[in-house]
Amino acid sequence: MGRDSFQIKLIKKNIVHNFNYIKGSTKKDIIAVVKVNAYGHGLREVVPILADSGCLYFAVARECEALEILSLNIPQVKILIFETIEDFSLLKNFKNLEMVVNSLEELKELINSGIDFSQLHLKFDFGFARNGFSQDEIEAIKTLIIENNLYFQGAMTHFFSSNEEETIEIQRKFIESIEYIGRERFNIIHSQNSAATLLGLGEGSTHVRCGISLLGMLDPGITNDNIKRSWSLCGPICDIKDFSKLDFIGYERIESIPTENFHRVAKIKIGYGDGFSKRNTNILCHINNKEYPIVHISMDTSFVLVDNSAEVGDIVEIYQNFEKCNAFLKMDHYEYTTLLNSRIPRIVLK
Repeated sequence: MGRDSFQIKLIKKNIVHNFNYIKGSTKKDIIAVVKVNAYGHGLREVVPILADSGCLYFAVARECEALEILSLNIPQVKILIFETIEDFSLLKNFKNLEMVVNSLEELKELINSGIDFSQLHLKFDFGFARNGFSQDEIEAIKTLIIENNLYFQGAMTHFFSSNEEETIEIQRKFIESIEYIGRERFNIIHSQNSAATLLGLGEGSTHVRCGISLLGMLDPGITNDNIKRSWSLCGPICDIKDFSKLDFIGYERIESIPTENFHRVAKIKIGYGDGFSKRNTNILCHINNKEYPIVHISMDTSFVLVDNSAEVGDIVEIYQNFEKCNAFLKMDHYEYTTLLNSRIPRIVLK
C-alpha cells in the first residue's frame, strides 16, 4: 500500500448482519454470489467473512474466480460456476466445484464426458437472452435426462425483471418445468436473486442466491432498512495548491475548469488506472461532511476543488451517497464499484 493511497473499507459486522438477516428471514440456505471480485468489495476479503458466518456455498461467473476461492483453502466450501468452463476435467479434480449447464449442446457433451452430474446445475431461460435452455427445448432435455438416468445437484433460473408480476410468472414457469422433468432429479432449486429475496418472491426454491444484498447494496426501487451498507472508498488529501500558482489542474488549463467559489485544489491518489473512470469528472466527494467537486481525473491522481477548511491529510470519501452517484453517473452502484481494481487495497474493519 502506497503512502496516501485510497482504500476500500469493509465493515465486517455489517456483512455478517446482512447474511444472518437474509438467512433468518427466508429460512433458507444462501448461495453467496461473489463474482467480479465480490462486486468490487474484494473476493479474498468477503469470502472468509461469509464462511466464518456459516456460508459454505458460493457462486461466481468464471473459472478464474472459482480458482481464487479454492486458493483460500476454506474447508467444506462449495463453488458454483455460472459460465461453462473450458476444461471439464477441472470438475473431476475438484469435487467441491460445480458448474451450470447452459445449453442443450452442453448437456449432450457432458453426458459423454464422464462428469459426475451431482456437480451440475441445469439452467432454464424464460426470455433473458443470456444462458439456459429455452422452453421449446424442454421435451428434448427431458428425453436426454430419462434416457441417461441423470440426477443433478441443482436447477436454476435468473429473474431478469424487477416487476413483481413478471417475476412470479417466471417462477411459475420454472417450477412447472422442473415438475415436468421430475422434481426428484434435482437436489436443490434456486432462482431468487437479491431483489426477489428481499421482496419474498420465488416460491418453491430451496436456496436463495444473493450477491449485492449481502454486501449492503440494493437494487433500484428496493428499500429495506435491515440491509446495512458495508463499503466505503476513502483516502487522504496528499497536497493542496492555490490557483494563483497554477496554469493547469492535471492536464486541463484552469480557465477550462469551472472554479467559481474556489481558489484551491487538492490532489488525491486515485485515478482511472485504479478503475476510477474519467466519467466521474465533476462528481461530488465528501471532506469533513462537506461536498466538493472532483474536476479532473488522470491515470494515478485526481483533483478536487476545495475551500479554506480543507487541509492536507483530511479524509476524502467518494461515492458516499449511492443514490446521488447513480443519478450522476447514470449507472447503478454495483456497476461502478466493480470497476475499481486491485490497485486499491481492501481493508476489513470489525
